[in-house]
Parts: sequence; C-alpha cells; structure tokens
Amino acid sequence: MLKQLQKKKWPMMIGIFVLLLVAVGTAVWFLHIKPSQETAAQKKQQPPPSLHKESFRALWPLDAMEIPISGRMGARTLKVSFNFHLDSEILEDEFAIRKGEVMEGIGLILSGRSVEEMEKSENRIRLKYEVLRLVNGLMETGRVRGVYITEFLIL
Repeated sequence: MLKQLQKKKWPMMIGIFVLLLVAVGTAVWFLHIKPSQETAAQKKQQPPPSLHKESFRALWPLDAMEIPISGRMGARTLKVSFNFHLDSEILEDEFAIRKGEVMEGIGLILSGRSVEEMEKSENRIRLKYEVLRLVNGLMETGRVRGVYITEFLIL
C-alpha cells in the first residue's frame, strides 16, 4: 500500500509543478510582457517629435557675382554665389527688397582680395562669417541662420 501511495504521489507532484509553472508564466505575461507590447503599439501610433524647433526653414539663393581680384599672373575674376538660411517668411520678403544692398556689401568685402588669399580654405570660412555678419546687420525683421557658398570659382 505504501508503494501505491508513492506511485500516486509522483504524478500528483508533477501535475502541481506544471500547474505552478503555468500560473507563474501567465502572471509574467500579464504583468510584464503585455504592457510593454501595448506601449510599443502606442509609440508606433504617435508621430515622432520634431527635431527642429523652428517651423520655417528656407534657403534663399543669391545670384552669382563676378568680382575682379588681383593675382601674381595678372587680374583674375572670382565667381561666387551664396545661399542664405532664413528664419522667417518676413525676412524672405525683406531679403528680396534689400538684394542690391546685400550684393554691394559682398562686393565690398571681396574687393581688394588676392587670388592667393582666396585659395586658402580658412579664408573661405572667414568669408562666410563676414557675409553672415554683414547680412544680419542689414536685416531688420529677422536673422540669417547660416551662409552657404554654393559656387566658388577663380577664373
């Protein structure tokens, strides 16, 4: 009779163990895995936040300018054009009005420069910041965020 009880005890213990495993698995599923799946689904539905704070972004192109520069081999011509990163639509209108002033100011910045001076990359970077300072000094309704040299040829 003792052997019969021991034979019945093992299947009952295995059954209790399996039932306990199922209960723990179910608890883990409902408490940990299911909420993380729901939050992942909610994240997929929400649009990603904007990386830029400003809502307006425009690049305003300035026509190519040809400026005479001096060099060892005689007079040469610098052909340069810029794009300006504007911060508002109002500034875009003001830029269109003051285009002549901007071009004249850039011409004054570049006049008297030599070919050797303009060939150095650090002078081109300095030129970008000089043009940025000039343009922001002329504008009243906004700021220029950046200046990009789109064409730079020494002819």
